[in-house]
Amino acid sequence: MSDVFSRLAPFIREYIYSHGWTELKSIQGDAIHAILDGDRHILISSGTASGKTEAAFFPVLSQLAMQQCSSVSVLYIGPLKALINDQFERLNDLLLEADIKVWRWHGDVSASHKKKLLDNPSGILQITPESLEAMMLRHSGDIIKLFSNLQYIVIDEVHAFMGSDRGGQLLCQISKIERWAKCEPRRIGLSATLGDPDQAARWLCLGSAKDAIQISEGKTKKQIRLAVDWFEEDTSPEESDSPNAEMQTQAYYQSIYNQCFDTKSIVFTNSRSEAEDVIAHMREIAENMHAPDIFHVHHGNISKILRTEAEQAMREQEGPTVTAATLTLELGIDIGKLERIIQVGAPYSCSSFVQRLGRSGRRTGISEMYFTYLDEPPKDENLLNSIPWPLIQMIAIIQLYIEERWIEPTNRKPLPFSLLYHQTMSMLATMGELTPSELARNVLTLPSFSNITQDDYRKLLLHLLDIEHIQKTDENTLIVGLKGEPIVNHFTFYAVFPDEEEYTVSCDGRELGSINILPPEQVCITLAGRFWKVIDLDVQKKHIFVKPAKKSFEKLWRPNGGGDIHTKIVQRMHDVLSEVQQYPYLFERAQIRLEQARKLVKNNRFSNNHFVELSEGNYMFTPWIGQRGLRTFSILFRNKEIQNRLNLLSASLKGYSYFIRSRLSLPVFQRELVAVLQEPLSLEKLVNPKDVLPIDKYDYLLPTDLLIKQYVQNMLDLNEIRELFG
Repeated sequence: MSDVFSRLAPFIREYIYSHGWTELKSIQGDAIHAILDGDRHILISSGTASGKTEAAFFPVLSQLAMQQCSSVSVLYIGPLKALINDQFERLNDLLLEADIKVWRWHGDVSASHKKKLLDNPSGILQITPESLEAMMLRHSGDIIKLFSNLQYIVIDEVHAFMGSDRGGQLLCQISKIERWAKCEPRRIGLSATLGDPDQAARWLCLGSAKDAIQISEGKTKKQIRLAVDWFEEDTSPEESDSPNAEMQTQAYYQSIYNQCFDTKSIVFTNSRSEAEDVIAHMREIAENMHAPDIFHVHHGNISKILRTEAEQAMREQEGPTVTAATLTLELGIDIGKLERIIQVGAPYSCSSFVQRLGRSGRRTGISEMYFTYLDEPPKDENLLNSIPWPLIQMIAIIQLYIEERWIEPTNRKPLPFSLLYHQTMSMLATMGELTPSELARNVLTLPSFSNITQDDYRKLLLHLLDIEHIQKTDENTLIVGLKGEPIVNHFTFYAVFPDEEEYTVSCDGRELGSINILPPEQVCITLAGRFWKVIDLDVQKKHIFVKPAKKSFEKLWRPNGGGDIHTKIVQRMHDVLSEVQQYPYLFERAQIRLEQARKLVKNNRFSNNHFVELSEGNYMFTPWIGQRGLRTFSILFRNKEIQNRLNLLSASLKGYSYFIRSRLSLPVFQRELVAVLQEPLSLEKLVNPKDVLPIDKYDYLLPTDLLIKQYVQNMLDLNEIRELFG
């Protein structure tokens, strides 16, 4: 690739030499050609640590080095402040010998630093969507000056934005910058985990007349090592405080400690409380063994200082270092040469599994991941409660990746009415006042709202007038209303994801961090990787007072968590339970537990039939579908007319199955259910407004009919459940 190398700016060639690189990777060569020789948008997809960032910035910076910047030339958008900070350091290192300025803009950056950018915009601006929203609201008069010569928009971790209101907000922001600053920047999307690259390329181009060229590294040759362990308390709930239960718990945490104490590892968990729990136990084990404390915690509720300490330790510290984290370390932060990933519990998606797996193995070329889980004893003799669902889910996700390299597709929300409220208020706050037709023209032409009709938008505006979030002036223009002003003027308006209640936790006047759910008094919580006992609560001031807990076996409080599972994962879980295949990555106790579950399922004819008759008039219905389909069945089963047709007494969802009581015999019930599904159905008419809970941030401000329409389009799938019965 000598011809490609020669096209790079001298300071970049020197950077490559100084870092001992002997060649450019194929995606870097392809990206250099695509960026320097074309004008299309570009989607770069390849594995973690494969050089995507350099593939984008080497040619972009080579172009910038030959130009005079009259505004920000490159807008880099990342999903996390930590990723922004990491990329800031990497680019500063790269640009030491170049006259190109790199700017950060987020909540932790000083006002003086931001003012310097506003006074003299140039170079590269790194920002999150939330900070970009704040900039566009607070400094709308500076947008033209800031971006009049914007040439590139680099969106890192594209998959983290697609399919969410946050991604929709980002697309709206890009369109508004292009309109107001009259610029046509090329878009460069970066991602390591894409289920459907074509879909991602289309998303990247929304609102633009250009299409995108796709660049990928092809199939990776990276080896993977997987192991799945399993622990189960063999005591009843009444005996949960027994020595045997405590012994099982200690063995579980000891197994995690054994996997990580001599490595540089990340322990990924599905909740912040689990991350805290694991590290608190790791520290306790290390203390008992007189071993060094090499443990850290990294998540959104940990203070900035502690997060930074964790990142620096992972990146710079020699020898073993362990950090427990949620998705904050799942994305592309540079955390050094990881040797092993430990996953506590089953990840909710194949995408998350692949992203986390790819964090390890930079040095050896072998990615290692150890799965483990501590299962609670069944609460009753129910068939479903006797199946180790997290174990089955782990295996299903692993097999889908091994067999098909499958990753979930990410679909846009058809009707993002919550985002529509946000962008309507944002537009009015920015523009000052607009006629209804001007407001509709400015908002509905944004790329996220292509499926929203004029009639539905009119309904929304009339509702907002009624509730005084917008108001009409004497000149018949619209402005932000009295009840809308406190929302728009509050800093939480910059984000479109729901606000989390935060409760500050302190000990002896020292702030430790925060948690999102209020615990009861006299329980033990974990924060900053240590145990604390709750001694007092100030609910009004959202303050929790704690003292160090001396023993981890004091009552430990764990809030519940959860996540949506795709239908394909659920169907593969069905296959795991019904097939005879052996999985070489299972530890012996996990293999034994799987065989017990398979035997139980076979004896109850659970895997071969959607319906199992438990007793006369009592059926278990397992459609083996994901959350969208299960929600749709729930809507049908709660409708009075359908209940009467099915003689339905009750239908309760537990896990992936419905427990149904009906006066009909099972054959008649099945026949009637199929008949119902074959008829024309309007889910909007079947949905009870009481069943539609606010999900997105501003759902509570929507009129009921739009809330129901949004719920049906975004959360249900009638076609999927119809396909079950042909």
